[in-house]
Amino acid sequence: MALILALVVALACHAQAKAVFAHFMVANSQNFTVDNWKEDITLAQAAKIDAFALNMGYGSPYAGQILNDAFTAAADLDFKLFFSLDYSGDGHWPQDQVITWLSNYTKLPAYYKHNDETPLVSTFEGYEAQGDWVNIKKKVDCFFVPDWSSVLPEKLAAATVADGLMSWNAWPDGTAAMNTSMDERYLSVLKSSNGTDRPYIMPVSPWFYTNMVRYNKNWVWQGDDLWYTRWKQVAELEPEYVEILTWNDFGESHYIGPIHDHDLGTFVSGGAPFDYAVGMPHDGWRAFLPYVIDEYKNGGDGSSTIESEGLVAWYRLSPSWACAAGKTTGNTASQGQTVLPPGEVLTDTIFFSALLESAAEVSVSIDGKPESVDWSDTPDGDKGMYFGSVPMDNRTGEVIVTLTRDGQELARVAGQPISTTCGNNNMTNWNAWVGSNLTNLSAGNGSSNGTSKKSGAAAAWSSTRAELRALLIPVLIVWLGLGFVL
Repeated sequence: MALILALVVALACHAQAKAVFAHFMVANSQNFTVDNWKEDITLAQAAKIDAFALNMGYGSPYAGQILNDAFTAAADLDFKLFFSLDYSGDGHWPQDQVITWLSNYTKLPAYYKHNDETPLVSTFEGYEAQGDWVNIKKKVDCFFVPDWSSVLPEKLAAATVADGLMSWNAWPDGTAAMNTSMDERYLSVLKSSNGTDRPYIMPVSPWFYTNMVRYNKNWVWQGDDLWYTRWKQVAELEPEYVEILTWNDFGESHYIGPIHDHDLGTFVSGGAPFDYAVGMPHDGWRAFLPYVIDEYKNGGDGSSTIESEGLVAWYRLSPSWACAAGKTTGNTASQGQTVLPPGEVLTDTIFFSALLESAAEVSVSIDGKPESVDWSDTPDGDKGMYFGSVPMDNRTGEVIVTLTRDGQELARVAGQPISTTCGNNNMTNWNAWVGSNLTNLSAGNGSSNGTSKKSGAAAAWSSTRAELRALLIPVLIVWLGLGFVL
């Protein structure tokens, strides 16, 4: 009987499953067809992402058709979506419009539900509208987890209309190392004395560079080793939810999704001096997500399966001194930060990480001159994620990063050359180029497109587990009750 009770409790607790979302800019999908949505959703499923958080500004004339296509594609592929209402760029969302949109979409099978029960709704800012949500939640059943990062978390503790909180603090200040102090402040204010803590959505982002004249945005925040470091912090803190910033915000250079040439209009509408996403793929940053997401969901116990060993490399394509900075700053005075030269915040360095079953060696070649490099971080027991870097040291030319074990090549990333030739109106492109190469452990073949070979099977298994919980918990409870009667 005790064993049955323990099983019931374990299943019930597991129902509060961890999940990983990717922030998706709906404004950058105006030319999407259902097939385009399916393409991106399939890639997200392969990376074990559970849902897209659809960022929507108020008043878009295209939103209805875009959302209809998105939810059609998601339903066909058993993927989930939820709304992240943007109160910043296009202004305040009228509460009657919020009620209408939520009423129309939260009942759809593809809409993501917290604990498989209540539709999840988030925001980008909108703290001043918190009073609206008292009435909105009376009209529409939803689980409200806003991002109100412009307000300190201690003040947000009193905002009881929020069922949880999200943070947008995914980048460190200046040259400081990324830490979890802000995440811990959120987790602290969300704690409850009765053990029913409100959930926290922890942000993870790989990069930040924006140069949008129309919006008075022109700065970088530290990227460099951030993608690797932040996922280690996720594994340490184990928040209920994680949100990747972002899938497709090309204007801020933190996209991990594919670049669609027909959806780069943000550089025109934002008054950018040049298109700094074209030719700068970030797909490689998805390559190891299946493993790191499994590790996060498994509590970092090392039990996650490595289906493909491989290598990811990322770096900027010109030294910081070679071309004009383009008036770009490191940090931004608009957020009260101390402004630095961008070349101090983003270093002239080649970064690389590897996912390995056992130890391997790495070398980096610039302009045909290879050198062996020591890993700066390795996993316990040799299985897992490795990380390293090597300074450019004013060198230019083709970049090749090679992974070997016992003299045999495992993977190679042949990257774009580092150059001092200045295009882009003689301005530095502070965005990163990312490449990857994976070797399937069973087939032994490599892939250099940065896309994991895993399929949507992970999403199907996640759905199956939820169905099993829904079936087994009532049965076990009845069985337990009969046991007491007998």
